Amino acid sequence: MSRPPEPQKKEELLEKCLNAAIETGSLDCSINVIAKRIGTSGRMLVYHFGSKQELEKQVISLLERRLRDKLWSFQVTEDGDILKALIQMWKHFTSSDMHGLLKLTMELNQRAVQGDIETRQFLELEIQKWLEALSQLLHDEDKALMLLHLFQGAVLDYLTTGSTQRGEQTIRNFIKASQQK
Repeated sequence: MSRPPEPQKKEELLEKCLNAAIETGSLDCSINVIAKRIGTSGRMLVYHFGSKQELEKQVISLLERRLRDKLWSFQVTEDGDILKALIQMWKHFTSSDMHGLLKLTMELNQRAVQGDIETRQFLELEIQKWLEALSQLLHDEDKALMLLHLFQGAVLDYLTTGSTQRGEQTIRNFIKASQQK
C-alpha cells in the first residue's frame, strides 16, 4: 500500500527546490544532487514530483507565478502608474537576488531552442499567462506582446552585458511611444 500524498510536504520541498535553483542559477544537475542541497532524498522528490522534469516545471511555474504577482503588487502600490510599475519590475528582475533565476529561465529557453518539445510546450503556457497578465495591465493585447518581447530581449542583453540602464531606457521609451498614440 502506498503512502497518501502530503500536499504540505510537497509545497515545502518545492519551496526549497526553488530557493536552491535561484541560488545556483541552474536546474542542470541530478535529482539526487538537488535532494542533497535541500536536505532530503532523491526518492522523496520522485515520490512527490514523479520525475526531475516535472520538478523543474513546477519550480519554474512557482517562480513565474510569483513574478506575475510581483508585477501586480507594483501596479497596485503605484496607483496604476504603469511606467513606475514596469521600472520597478525591471529593477526587481535585475536585482542580485534574481540573477540566478534569470539564468535559470535562459537555461530553459536554451533547452526549447535545442528541440526539447516538452520544455517548449511548458514555456508556451507560461508565456500565455504572462500575456494575459500584461494584457490586463495595459488593456491592449498588442502592446502586451510587444512588452513581453521587450522584457525578453532586455533580460538577454542584461545577462550578456550586465547593463541594466539600456533595459530601463527601453521600457521608458516603450511607455512614452505607447502614450503618444
